[in-house]
Order: sequence, then structure tokens, then C-alpha cells
Amino acid sequence: MSRASLPLLSACLLLSFGCREQVSFDTPIEPDHPWERAEPSPDWAERFDAAQAYHAEVGGKSMLVIQGDKLVYEVYANGNDDSTPGPLWSGTKTFACAMAQKGIEQGLLTLDEAVGDTLDLRAEQRTMTVRNLLQFTSGVKDDYWKLSVDSWYAASDQRTEDKYAYALAQPQEHPPGEVFLYSPVHHLIFGALMDAKLEQETLAWLEETVLDPIGFRYAGWQRDPSGNLLIHLGAWTTAAEWARFGVLLRDDGLWEGEQVLPAGTLDACRQGSEPNPAYGLSAWLNQDIPDDLELNLGVELEPDGPIFHAEGHTDMLVAAGASGQRVYVLPSEDMVVVLLSDSRDFADPQFLEKLLPE
Repeated sequence: MSRASLPLLSACLLLSFGCREQVSFDTPIEPDHPWERAEPSPDWAERFDAAQAYHAEVGGKSMLVIQGDKLVYEVYANGNDDSTPGPLWSGTKTFACAMAQKGIEQGLLTLDEAVGDTLDLRAEQRTMTVRNLLQFTSGVKDDYWKLSVDSWYAASDQRTEDKYAYALAQPQEHPPGEVFLYSPVHHLIFGALMDAKLEQETLAWLEETVLDPIGFRYAGWQRDPSGNLLIHLGAWTTAAEWARFGVLLRDDGLWEGEQVLPAGTLDACRQGSEPNPAYGLSAWLNQDIPDDLELNLGVELEPDGPIFHAEGHTDMLVAAGASGQRVYVLPSEDMVVVLLSDSRDFADPQFLEKLLPE
């Protein structure tokens, strides 16, 4: 089973892509979260300390734990603090599930509608569904350099002007629904779909309907030179702000008594596909995967069984980004764990083995 066969790109390899300004949104976000502080039980405190020690050792910057409605653990390391935002990288992707669920609630879309009913697609792509896009089974070809790496740079330094148009022009490699491919191409097409569905700008709509009701603040959200919202890696925020979104998912769309996302959102986001049962609607799941599935994520996963934590917690949902950005949503523990990191060595199994009981 090949789960982590590609190494992270080295700095020298990236130099071949040119000396350009990488995106950065560093405006501080002063803490203003809604959770009362409480001490964890002695057993959990021991586990949190062990997990945090490992996290800090490999470059971890923030670790924050919400259990129930209390903030029970908060530690900053390696020069970080509670107001400094960091990039979520691919952890941004999980906002797409919330966007889809809110869109369904408002009658804008369904998961199984054909994307070709809204966008002008080629004949072989017209049966592609919203579900295919969010589960990364659209079958559309990737272009890692022009769609992913290019997005790491400031919009003024990106070379692919309109990433939505470029993604829509990519060839169809496989029939929709048959092959899992971890790639930004799916979310770029989803972004184009949302733009076509909405009567207002997509991020403004997301703020109005989901982010503002939970008080979520961010320092910036990356776009391409054409102004398209980059849903696949664009958001920068603090651990406490990201925790708001994790708690919203854990509590099935409920926030302080208000149903911000429709009931059933958590189960919807945890709908894996046949090609990859460990990837839901833009969120990772602690499930086993087929022996022949090549994830090629450049991260260490469990060699057998559930990919994040082999000992259990199969109800877990994970928003995961490069360099160790994580939100672990753990409904069975009534817990959300948030990590911001700058690490090439972070491994989920090692962290979760220290954090979670068997």
C-alpha cells in the first residue's frame, strides 16, 4: 500500500520555478474567542502535554484543544503566539464542504447535479457532479505547477492568470467517479461553479452565511491574478479562529444555539467515495483505503488500517494542510484539536498515538 511515497519539495527544486514573492498575510488577529478556560482531567492533561512536546519538537507553533464548550489546552511554541496568523494551506479545502451544505440549504445546488448543467463543459465532462468535485473524483487532469505551486505566490507574482479557466480547460483523464486524485483542479472548478450560482461574490457570501455568524476572522485569503478565490489553499488565520470552524463541524452546524449549517452537515462531510473511503466532501477521514490507491501526499500515514490513527476513532474528520496544519474533529471525544505548524517532519500517527486513548 503506497500512502506517502512522494517527499516534500525541497527549496532547491522550488528555485527552478523562479524567485518570486510568496503570499503572506500577517496582520495580527487579537484573541477574542467565546470559550471559557478549564483544566483538563489529569489523564487528558498528560496526553496533551505529550502530544504538544512532540508537536513542538518537529516545528509546531500552536496547539489548542476545545473539549465540550471549554478551552482546555492552549500552547504556543517556536516563536509563535496567539495573535499571529498562519497559512492553513490545504486545510482551507474543508470550507468547501460548508459552502456546499449552505448552498444545498439555500436551494442553489445539490451534490448529485451535473456540473455541466451550469458550466459550459466538454461532452465527456458534462456528467461530472458536485459530489465528484468535492470527493476529488472528477477525473479531470491535474497540473501541479500551474494550479498548486503557482498559488503559493502573491497574486501579482502568479503566472497562471485565471486558474478557474485553466482548470476548466484541463483534459478529462478518467470517467467521473472512478479515480481519486488529490489535486486543486476539483476545487477550482467548484469555485467557478459557485461563482456562476451566486448573485454575489463567493467569499462575501461565505462570510455572510457561515463565517460571520460564528465570528470567524482571517488575516487574508489568497486569490489568483483574475481575482478568483483560491478555495484549495488560500486562508490564513490563528488557531483559535480555525477552532471556531472545527467546533461548528463537530456540533453538526450548530453554533451557540443557532443552526448555521444544516443538521446533517457533519455526516455529509464524512461521506467517502468508493475510490477513496478516507476522503469525504473535502475533508480527510480516519478510514482504511484500497491497497492499490496511491495517495502521494508526502506525509506519514498508518501503513495498515485507518490512515491517521490505527487504534480507532473512525468518526474523526481532519482538515489537513501542508507543513502540519490540522484540525482534528473528534465527535466521540466531544473535542476539536487545532495545530498550526511549520514542519516537514510532522506525522499524524505519532501525534495521535500520544494524544488519544486506544
